[in-house]
Amino acid sequence: MAGLAPMTEQARTIARLMAVAMMVLGGLAIILPFAVGIAAAIIVGIAITLTGVMGIAVSKRMKQAGYQTISGFLYWGYLIVGVLLILMPKLTLGLAAFMLGAFFVFIGVLSWRAAQNDLSAATTKKVKGALSMLLGVAIVLSGASGIAWLIGVCFGVSLFMQGMNVWSTVSRSPVMFEADS
Repeated sequence: MAGLAPMTEQARTIARLMAVAMMVLGGLAIILPFAVGIAAAIIVGIAITLTGVMGIAVSKRMKQAGYQTISGFLYWGYLIVGVLLILMPKLTLGLAAFMLGAFFVFIGVLSWRAAQNDLSAATTKKVKGALSMLLGVAIVLSGASGIAWLIGVCFGVSLFMQGMNVWSTVSRSPVMFEADS
């Protein structure tokens, strides 16, 4: 296994500051998960809105050039969905919660039904099915706040752990001493 490349003291300091910033931001995301979830919905809304605007512009150019296209209609859909995400992030998070919860309930029902056909692993499949259904119901009942909380906590934990990883890597790398000029 190859060792870590040497770092200058300046690079080490910058990397440590970045690691601390990541851990602080990750901690804030864990403390304020709902705000992070709402912010994530708004950021996705901005990206979808920009996709719609650019798609409409490209579609108009293609029509001016003589091409037949129906994609402009689809891009209006992007634009509308993006604006809704920006203006009503709680509503869209609520819809996401409903869809995700319904998915887990569906998977749970399928697992439960599969257990009836496969007696060798029936107990495991029934437990998996029951847990999936319970998770689905919990997600549906928690609504927008539950999904926002989940997004915020997962993002916060991930960012905090990445910061710890950067700190650990920087601490283990050898220092490269710069020659005096």
